[in-house]
Amino acid sequence: MWIEKIELINFKAYQKQIFTFPKPEQDRNLVLIGGKNGFGKTTLLEALYLCLYDKDAISHLGRAGLKEDSYKKFLQSALHGKTLIASSDKKMSVSVRFMEKENYGFEITRTWFFDSKGDFLDSDTELRLDEINNGIKKIYDKDELADILEIYAVPATLAPFFFFDGEEVKKLADKNREGWIKEGMESLMGVILLKNLTTRLGQYRNTRKPRKENLITKTELDAKLNSLTNSKEQLEKVQNEYSFYKEEIDKKTAIRNDLHNQLQNLGVGNKNIKNVADILTAIAKEKSSLAMIEKQLEKLLVELFPFYLVASNLKESLKKQLTREKTRLDWESLKSELEPRKQSFSEKFFETNSFKDLKNYLNDNAIKKLHDCIDNAWEMLYFPEPPDCADKILHSYLEQKQRQKLELSFSNKINAAQITELVNQKSHILQKLKNLESTKIKIESIDNDGVLNRLHAELKNIQAELDDKTKKFYDLDRKRIGLASEIHHAQAAYEKQYEKYKISEPAKSNADKAERVINLIQELFPRLFSLKINEVSQAVGKYYRQFSHKKQIANIDIQEDGSYRLFSEDNKEIKFDRSAGENEIFVTALFAGLAEVSKYNIPLVVDTPLARLDKDHRKNLLAYWCSDSNRQVILLSQDTEIDEQVMESLKPHLSKTYLLKSVSIGEGIYETTGIENAYFGDK
Repeated sequence: MWIEKIELINFKAYQKQIFTFPKPEQDRNLVLIGGKNGFGKTTLLEALYLCLYDKDAISHLGRAGLKEDSYKKFLQSALHGKTLIASSDKKMSVSVRFMEKENYGFEITRTWFFDSKGDFLDSDTELRLDEINNGIKKIYDKDELADILEIYAVPATLAPFFFFDGEEVKKLADKNREGWIKEGMESLMGVILLKNLTTRLGQYRNTRKPRKENLITKTELDAKLNSLTNSKEQLEKVQNEYSFYKEEIDKKTAIRNDLHNQLQNLGVGNKNIKNVADILTAIAKEKSSLAMIEKQLEKLLVELFPFYLVASNLKESLKKQLTREKTRLDWESLKSELEPRKQSFSEKFFETNSFKDLKNYLNDNAIKKLHDCIDNAWEMLYFPEPPDCADKILHSYLEQKQRQKLELSFSNKINAAQITELVNQKSHILQKLKNLESTKIKIESIDNDGVLNRLHAELKNIQAELDDKTKKFYDLDRKRIGLASEIHHAQAAYEKQYEKYKISEPAKSNADKAERVINLIQELFPRLFSLKINEVSQAVGKYYRQFSHKKQIANIDIQEDGSYRLFSEDNKEIKFDRSAGENEIFVTALFAGLAEVSKYNIPLVVDTPLARLDKDHRKNLLAYWCSDSNRQVILLSQDTEIDEQVMESLKPHLSKTYLLKSVSIGEGIYETTGIENAYFGDK
């Protein structure tokens, strides 16, 4: 992997600058970027970190030069001064393109936005990740950046061993090394991340305690699950029986229908007709129906139809006369009923005390006249005659019942439809009688040989079986529906209890898992250290011997706590005070050893790489950087670090150079520009 491009827009001293670097090949793997102090060398290292790792550059990568500044404070101070003053569109961006192989790689672009006062808008940070394939860009899922860096570049925890500041190396060389040696090894093996994970797992384990109302044991949950499983097995058994009886019913129904068809073909398909006796009964029934129809026809044709033929005016005149005669007969009947009462009234009148007192003063003629007055008065009760009363009874030959029957005849109506209906019914019955007679003949011919009895017996038996299986089928259906409902409710209850169980079981499940992971981490890393520590010691010793011009140190033994010991070739421990340059060489060797053990083949980017080293140490270190022609090395150097002689020795390994120039653009603002293929001393 190599860095192909770094682009900075409005980032610190760079208003807009693009650095491009070729692929390391043909022993040319070295890039020199020269600049005096304050011209923007360290800015390049900061931009690289921020573009790749964003906030992790602050918290994990202090050696990049970000020191103790907060993320927000650093970004606000990094916005280019001209943009802060003049531009309305206040944003800053860094883009880094790295290639995994020829024509394939990734480009990461981060853009930070600021308000009109230059305050950083944290929520508006933008990240873009592009996949580059044969020069074509394709937007990649930005959530996969960490994985891309892990696979193709280097994760944040290991970046300081590849991208580092020589000034920071010098500071580390002057300090007690045990702490940062251990820190370096822990970064190599991911211990820092796992320590944080252990702490968070412990917090999770301690805080995930169940509520009392959500407590449910695994035994209780298993009991409910077993009950539910048993119910499901029972339902499956019932379902199988249900399906079996359904098939049996279908089979028996087919047999029954076949028997019905045979009987039908014999002429006894009717379930009520099984033998000759049944036929005779059916014939008698149909003849009775025929007699009733004929009687109705007779009534219509003999009694009502002749009357229906009389002229309507004659019928109306007769109806009117009979109505008037009825009124007279009713009047005369009432008069006859009241006649006996007249005599009773007369007798009672002449027996009253009032008449007896008056009788002494009346003669016989007066008394006779008084009787006549009573008779006349009684007669007046019946006069005048009713106005619709007949003058004479013309139809005295009619009795009361005959009159009523005749009056009813006026209300009865007859039409052709009634007669047609009765005639059709009679024809239908006659046809049925004919069919029954024909069937009777057929049955009489087969009844004697037992075929009919056998078919009826088979039909009876199959119907009994069908009834029995149908009853069992519906019993099973009810049981099946009941079990399904029971299982539905039991399933819901189980799921509810399971949810409670998941809540109530962190101490037994999730918390136990967290505890097991914690224990695994605590058990694993001492073993991992023991496996890796020897490899790290050998790699650091190799590079220390390569960098240092003193050859009395043969081996370096680094311990798990970060302490280390130096040994001579005869395996004796060496204790002596090293110079500042040798200390810096030791720290650089440690960086190189840790980088080698990590197995990441990525570029080295070193800021101020040779500042405090003597000639021999510089030569050895530069030889190391040029030794791997496939690893890109970008050195950010001051004007005093690489003289003409060293520059001459490096030329066969140089793939590109830049010289940083800084000019004032007014109002105390400077702008840095990188001049391609130029370096200190060029004329």
